[in-house]
Parts: sequence; structure tokens; C-alpha cells
Amino acid sequence: MKYIYQDSTELSVQRDFIEDLKTFLDITSRVIPLENSIIEIKCKHKEALYELKSRIQGMNNFEEKLNVLIKGLVNEVDIDDIVPCANAILQICSENLWKKREVLEAECRKIENGTAHEYREFESRILEVLNRFLISGIYGAEKRFKLSSGVNGVSGKMEGYVSGLQYCYTLGFAEDSLTIDKLIGNLSLPGWIRSGILRKEEKIKMLDLSEFIVSFLEYDSQKNICLILENKKANRKFRIEGRELKYFVYDTNKEITTDKELGVFVDMKNLAKIPEKVRAYLRTNIRTYILSKVLLDEEDAVSTNQIFDCLKVIAEQYGVIFQECLAKGNNRDEITIKMEETDGKRAEKYISRAEIYAQLAEVGSEGVEIAGILGVDSRAHIKDRKYLIV
Repeated sequence: MKYIYQDSTELSVQRDFIEDLKTFLDITSRVIPLENSIIEIKCKHKEALYELKSRIQGMNNFEEKLNVLIKGLVNEVDIDDIVPCANAILQICSENLWKKREVLEAECRKIENGTAHEYREFESRILEVLNRFLISGIYGAEKRFKLSSGVNGVSGKMEGYVSGLQYCYTLGFAEDSLTIDKLIGNLSLPGWIRSGILRKEEKIKMLDLSEFIVSFLEYDSQKNICLILENKKANRKFRIEGRELKYFVYDTNKEITTDKELGVFVDMKNLAKIPEKVRAYLRTNIRTYILSKVLLDEEDAVSTNQIFDCLKVIAEQYGVIFQECLAKGNNRDEITIKMEETDGKRAEKYISRAEIYAQLAEVGSEGVEIAGILGVDSRAHIKDRKYLIV
């Protein structure tokens, strides 16, 4: 499938931009009210705690001043007969204030303990809404994948980065274990072996590693690879790392790519095919993906209520494509893209500016601000940026 502008030039991002945009509008209209609810609850709890703690502090101040006042009067009169009366006053006051403070402090603890649970409920719902979008809907993100294979099966993580925005997913795979054959197909590397019937001699042999287990894999959108594989007995381990046509291969801790005898047998062109094969494996074998956290400038964006700021980062990216669609279209009131099948058949998809603005305006002032960043408002300024789709 090829995506093209209305003037028949290829879209700068080969994605169904209008479908992605609709998804973005949908998650914006759902996430902003959730975040606003958290902010509102936090404000109410803050006000309630401030009032309770002010009352407690007022009681403490009163008790302290009363002690000073009574003791001052006792010293001023200087009669032993009034001391028991003064002590009784202070004792009764202290007991009454202590009981009242306990009630107020219990109310404070109830609010503080209950708010954490209440926040987590909303935060979980925010992550749930963002889950299906962030995994693939952000243009130009640098992505890093980490996989491991062990007794508990294959597990992995994905981290995406763009303009201070970071998001992390926990990935699930169907396999019980991951072999080199499943990941990239056939792979052979040179190694020393001892052979001979009468006299054992060391010689170089190409070792078939297809059944080796992938114990660790790291891959990013720049096609950097770090691949650790070991045999089923776990007594032989290889590590491959690098990118493009520059790779380093280690047999245990010994580098063999720089070895004068072994290095010549390492097929760099074959190793250079690994990133694309890893990418293909990830595309077809990720079974589950769960958003675990969203960060903005290294701060937890959910707990610090910065999800709206995260949406603005994404809106900047989408605004660039939106303006390109307008510039290469025939109608300034809507954007249109064409989808071309491999057999040459074409279909069109469009969305109007009015529809976008109306949906965002329903969200409130935050939605109107997002509309301005997208460029739905013709007065908005869109940054001239290009993005790489990973």
C-alpha cells in the first residue's frame, strides 16, 4: 500500500495519516477529561488537607498560648492556692484538644491514603486509552527494543523517544524460547575445533548456530544490534553487535572479527541482514503490548499531570503533515490522501478542518489549543520539520 497526497506525490510518512489523526482526536477527547479529573481531585484534597491542618495548627497555637498565659497569671498572683486550679484548667484543655486533634488527624490520614488509590484508578485508565495509540502512532520516534529468552519464555520491552517524550511498553510473545533460526534464519560463525583420528589438531570450522538460544537482543530504529546467543548447554556463547556493514563478533569474551585467522571467515554482508530480519520478526510476533509509563523530560507524565503537554508534542508532528496535505490538496477546508494498492487501484480518504475543530473544541480550552498546534486555525504557525517513520 502506498499513501500519496492529492497531487499524486508520496506522503512524507507512509501511513494512513487520516486514520492516525482520527485516533489522535479520539484519545485526546478521552484523555484530557481524565487528567482534568485527577487535577480537580488533587485540588479538592489539597484544600481539604489545608483546612484540617490549619485547624490542628490553630489548636496547637491556642494550647501553647494558654499555657503561657495561665503560667504568667500564676506567677503574677504568686499564691499556692491557685496552682491546682491552673493545672486543672490546663489538663482539661489538653485532654479536649488531644481528642479533637486525633479526629482531625484521622481525617487527614483518610484523605491521604484514599487519594493514592483514587489517582491510580484514573492513571490506569489514561494508560489504557493511550496504549493502542503510542505503540505506532507517533511519527519520528527513536525506538529501542529489548528481548530476552529464558525459562519463563520470551519477554521484551520497547521504549520510544521523541522531543522529550518517552513511552515504554511491556511486550509479550507466543514462543516458549527464541532460537536464531526463528529470529533470523540460518547463521554460521567461525570457531576453533579439535579434530583428527590419530592426532588431534585445532582447525577452523564454520559452526551452525541456528539452534542457539537468543538470550538477549537489543535493536533500535538506527538499526544498531546487540545479539547474545548461547547453546542449550549454556557452555558456548556468542555476541554480535554493530550496524550497517560494521559488526563485531565475540566468542565468549574473545573478539573474532579482528582475529587474523578467524576474521576472514566472518560474512559481514550476511550479518548486515540481521536488523531487517529482527524488524520483520518484531512486526509479526509481538502478541501483546502494555503501556507501562509515559515520561516527559524524564518526569512521570501521568503522575505529574503532564499528559496534555505530551499530546502537544504529538500535535506538532501531526501539524506538519496536516499542513503538507493542505498545501498539496485542492481544498483548503479539508485534507485528502489517496491510497494506492499494488495493482494500481486508488481510493481517497478525507477529513474536514471543521470536523477536526469541532471535535477538539468539545474537549475545552485544551482541545482548542491542540487545534491551533495542528493548524486547524489558519493563524497557527507550524514548525518546518521532517519525521522518519520507524
